[in-house]
Amino acid sequence: MALAACKKEAAAPVAGAPTDVASAEPGRLTGPVVKVNDVAIDATLFYSELDKITQGGARSIPDDRLKKIQENILNRLVEEELLAQEIKKQAVEVTPDELDAEFAKYKARFKSEEQFQNYLTHGKTTVDEIRKRLESSFALTKLLEKLGKLDVSDDEVKKSYESGIKLYTEPEQIHAVHILVKVAENAPEDKIDAAKKKATDALKKVRGGADFGEVAKEASDDAMTKEKGGDLGFFRKGVMVPKFEEAAFALKVGEITKEPVRTPFGFHVIKVIEKKEERVKPFDEVKGQIKESLRNRNTFKARRELVESLKAAAKIEKFLKD
Repeated sequence: MALAACKKEAAAPVAGAPTDVASAEPGRLTGPVVKVNDVAIDATLFYSELDKITQGGARSIPDDRLKKIQENILNRLVEEELLAQEIKKQAVEVTPDELDAEFAKYKARFKSEEQFQNYLTHGKTTVDEIRKRLESSFALTKLLEKLGKLDVSDDEVKKSYESGIKLYTEPEQIHAVHILVKVAENAPEDKIDAAKKKATDALKKVRGGADFGEVAKEASDDAMTKEKGGDLGFFRKGVMVPKFEEAAFALKVGEITKEPVRTPFGFHVIKVIEKKEERVKPFDEVKGQIKESLRNRNTFKARRELVESLKAAAKIEKFLKD
């Protein structure tokens, strides 16, 4: 299906196209780009989708890649029309209240109205377009529910929890603060000694009763944490460099390292504030999340199977070159 959408030369009329098809723009069709069970999908819709990807032909895309893009767009339009026809056939409707609720959930993903408006601008979309997509998506969900394709049993949820228990296990975590005196691993000995002395002096202060946060603000070279008193928050194993991690996880709550800890970043003074032991989330805490995940899996599978069956029974006429 090789269109001349991103090429400057005009294409010859497409063989087999309806007689009212003419080139409004060199190489582009007008009228139907495809008919699905005698329902026409206008070429303008196809080209608007293509132009979003090709930037109106400004992007240079290899012919084989362009052909694949065109095929994907056309297939998606065909699938959407087949599903829309089945939704109508099955008398599935989305009420205004349901659509408003879906739009409210969608919009809640944005932190502010300004962020949402920026998305509309940069995404080159509109509220009406978003609402149409949400309506189609929700109508499909209702259709698949009506067909009994999304049902998830309690037994399935329980088995998923038991087989994926690691996914619901929170690893041990600690909340620590630190003071960092930076020095490169390959720095001259005198600089290493000076950095170690500065870290040792800070350690003596906090072990002597000085407020750790205040000493961090004075002595730490970690720009990200010093103004927060060296606070690193909670972290699990595998996040920090090995030597830091080994020293930090060996400490009890309230303990401070006995000597500065050397890492590739320099010398650290570390104190553990809190610990969270490894915890397996109870089934009741995550069963809703698991059920939703299984429903999503079922939705993907059911949509694919439904589209395949609808395509097999459909009359599809394409008016693009192969």
